[in-house]
Amino acid sequence: MPASSRCLCQTFDSNVLMPLPADKCELLSSLQAAYSKLVEEIAEIPSELERTPELEGGISPCDLIAYQIGWGRLLLAWDDLEARGEPVEMPAPGFKWNQLGLLASAFYREHREQTLRQLLVQFEVCLGEIRSFIESSAEDTLFGKGKRHWAGQKWSLAKWSQVNTIAPYGSARAKLRKWKKSNPAFHGTCAKSCAGR
Repeated sequence: MPASSRCLCQTFDSNVLMPLPADKCELLSSLQAAYSKLVEEIAEIPSELERTPELEGGISPCDLIAYQIGWGRLLLAWDDLEARGEPVEMPAPGFKWNQLGLLASAFYREHREQTLRQLLVQFEVCLGEIRSFIESSAEDTLFGKGKRHWAGQKWSLAKWSQVNTIAPYGSARAKLRKWKKSNPAFHGTCAKSCAGR
């Protein structure tokens, strides 16, 4: 695995090791399911708590969504830049793979003035663009290796898509559920909403 892939793996939890979807249809289905579950979980957050930095890592629910938007946009940018024949700086201009904590902080700063509702609108737009990217790509392009210079020889575009969306969406949802269970503000509703999930 290239150094870039190793570093990216380390930013997420064991969800990165989830099985790769078998085809485009399954990839899109997994993406939509992970997104829907995360949005459903975060929709219960009252406005007075959306900027409370009490989640794992000292971040807020708003920061959590800003992070998803940031990585989703990077995924799209990498492919767009290569398609236009422009150089691709990974993970982002001005950042190296050993500076992912700083990159996450940059995502938080970029969106620090926005409400959770505003961030969720952007998140939905980003998801739509990622879906379009997947839908417009041929099956072999998505699942073959070495199809994009930026993606390297070890990971397919489908794997990069999974690691930048499906896996962190699941991780984000888990962080939200853990926080809710430890926060008295949710004790009246979490027992019902978390039951059986």
